[in-house]
Amino acid sequence: MYRIAMLVLTLTTLAVPVLNASAQDFSPKALEQRMLHRRAVDAVIWGLPLVGEDAVKQAAFRDGKASYNDIVWWPKGGDWKNQSPTPNVNTRYMYFFINTKQDGPVVVELPPAVPGSSFYGTIEDAWYVPLVDIGFEGKGGKYLVLPPDYTGEVPDGYIPVRPATYNTMTLLRSILASYSESDVRAGDELVQQVKIYPLSKAANPPAQRLLDMTGVMYNGLVKYDETYFTSLARVLNEETVQPRDFQMMGMLLPLGIEKGKEFKPDAAMVAQLKAAAAEAHAWLMDKAATDITPWWSGSQWNIPSPPITIPSEFKWQMPNYFGVDSRAIALSQYFCPTAKLGSGSFYFGTFHDHNGNPLQGGNNYRLHVPANVPVREFWSFTVYSLETSSFFLNSSRLTLGSLDKELRKNTDGSVDIYIGQKPPAGQESNWLYTPAGQKWFPWFRLYGPEKAVFDRSFKLPDIEKVK
Repeated sequence: MYRIAMLVLTLTTLAVPVLNASAQDFSPKALEQRMLHRRAVDAVIWGLPLVGEDAVKQAAFRDGKASYNDIVWWPKGGDWKNQSPTPNVNTRYMYFFINTKQDGPVVVELPPAVPGSSFYGTIEDAWYVPLVDIGFEGKGGKYLVLPPDYTGEVPDGYIPVRPATYNTMTLLRSILASYSESDVRAGDELVQQVKIYPLSKAANPPAQRLLDMTGVMYNGLVKYDETYFTSLARVLNEETVQPRDFQMMGMLLPLGIEKGKEFKPDAAMVAQLKAAAAEAHAWLMDKAATDITPWWSGSQWNIPSPPITIPSEFKWQMPNYFGVDSRAIALSQYFCPTAKLGSGSFYFGTFHDHNGNPLQGGNNYRLHVPANVPVREFWSFTVYSLETSSFFLNSSRLTLGSLDKELRKNTDGSVDIYIGQKPPAGQESNWLYTPAGQKWFPWFRLYGPEKAVFDRSFKLPDIEKVK
């Protein structure tokens, strides 16, 4: 797919002269096609948060047989079949979706932590704008997600959440202190206490539906083809239009996307949209690996997001511009950013080995993890496909972490992790699989990061290519 996308990009570039061109060099038809192509590429970049969240939601509805206010979850931590953007199988993921246009104000009831088990997650609007982190420091509470036009009173005892959209998504992590039987049992019991229901039914909440996704193929990834625009048009029709997006809504009109109208592209338009989506995908993959800032001087490790991510706190609003490109680059790799970076977790990513070469599935690599990584809870290392930003299909070797009982430690407490097609002799427990012919990238996650992470006195060595 990556090669196809790059081929489309190359052919498109070669077919369209751009240097020393004047108006008379283009026929009316060529001018129209060039304009439509540009608009479609920009539409993919601009609309990625909406389409990305819709992809995860539609997977819940289609693959998980869920509805709004249901919870889909992975009680065993999940496997490669959870095809969400950069998921983690070291914590037990829970997703739920709310639509206040349908239900009015909706209650999210979260119990406090107990010994052995806690929660950490974020409520997001339909653009993946993080609204509030929930479960941090073991706190519970009753959160009230309100419609964007809500002007009524908020009842006592509720924490108001005010998204700018009707749709929201929550990624909630059930975090266990260990994989012991008692901690797993405590976690399961705590999960059973999470409730999502309309405020109108607070006197007698309906039974909570909790849907087990273990072993279920859950395809929550964006498709960079003509169907991207079908999703975009549908979600725009469901949602409010914010003032900053009025100009883009006008630029979508030539593509046939207009609020209140059905999207019905003809065959010629479908071909245009398909090529534009492939080109946008190729651009996003390239920028994901290059629009970065190293965390440590001279290191290949970075925050897996464009440089404006931390200053804007995942809002993408800078003093003199709104970072549409940065938002798309970031959200092509992951979903559901936190409201406060580093409060409960912190992530490092890289696309290159120690020598600056792209990470390739046909090579063998080693990561040396120092002893005593500064975390209150645990660390984990997970590999993903660059093409999909998710797990490699059919892989049983996805992640390794400090909670893994079989992980082999060196005599000084450090850990060597090996990545490639096959494990080195005797290192099966410390090995992760990457297939030949595919680029990959890792995330190194820290849950409960401590001061040494943020003052940069802790340093993670680069990944090294080995024979």
